[in-house]
Amino acid sequence: MRMSKRLNFRMWRESDAGLLYSQDRGRGYAVYLNWKEPSSPDHAREIIRQRLQHSLCWMITFRDGSLAGCLEIGLQDHEIGFWICDSAKEGGYAQEILKTGAAHAFENLDLKELWSGFDPGDKRSEKLLADCGFIQDHWVIRENEKREFRKTVMVCRKR
Repeated sequence: MRMSKRLNFRMWRESDAGLLYSQDRGRGYAVYLNWKEPSSPDHAREIIRQRLQHSLCWMITFRDGSLAGCLEIGLQDHEIGFWICDSAKEGGYAQEILKTGAAHAFENLDLKELWSGFDPGDKRSEKLLADCGFIQDHWVIRENEKREFRKTVMVCRKR
């Protein structure tokens, strides 16, 4: 994966377990990427080993090496999903992450479209996706171990 102007995209390493544990603890990022919140650094290491250490999931860092978030592209379902740390929520980082991931999917993975879902009423996510070229398509109902939830789905097509 390439770098963006201000961010590095790299594969997760087991040595990143402490960062993952400290960032995800109590914030609920795991729910959006369909994995369980790490209960300890050892559990975070197991999540990295089993779920995050594959070629289409990247740890995103600022240039100084601190954690900015995570991006994943589903090759079979063409879903793009990501979360960002509190320190990356301002300054256009989310847009930079999504645009970099979409460009990689279209240029390097030869995907023709991507989709991403968000909670209905989440105007910030809806605006972000629209600003990155996604248009509203449909909604789905998903379940996890805690609850059933509805997602609005937006699609972006290769131009």
